[in-house]
Amino acid sequence: MTMETRIGRVRLVVALVSTLLTLSAFTATPPMGGILFAAGSRVPPSVRAFAWHVIETRCDFQSHELQQRSYWAYDTRTRMVDGAIVYSMRILSELSWKKTEPPMTLDIAVADDGGRLRLTGLTSSFIRCSP
Repeated sequence: MTMETRIGRVRLVVALVSTLLTLSAFTATPPMGGILFAAGSRVPPSVRAFAWHVIETRCDFQSHELQQRSYWAYDTRTRMVDGAIVYSMRILSELSWKKTEPPMTLDIAVADDGGRLRLTGLTSSFIRCSP
């Protein structure tokens, strides 16, 4: 193998690795659990993580289905109730590879009364979830 061939292969490998690293920076993996929120959402990271934990532990997803679904918070609201901040989230969930069934919706309400988070509401359109 000539020196020019080796240099060409090294350049190709460097270009491929560089491309892969660049593309991996744009993945849709959310930093806190599996729910994607809009960039300007006022839902704090602790509440986001808590909401994801609620989906994982209180909804009857099979483990493989939980990981295959996408979760998008498309409507988030904040209000004060009895001295606690209540975050209401509407979440759309679908299997990206199975477009024949309609997306599922989840409504989650989480109260933050000074550092302690508690679930105040949980409903789902297709799967059983226990509040």
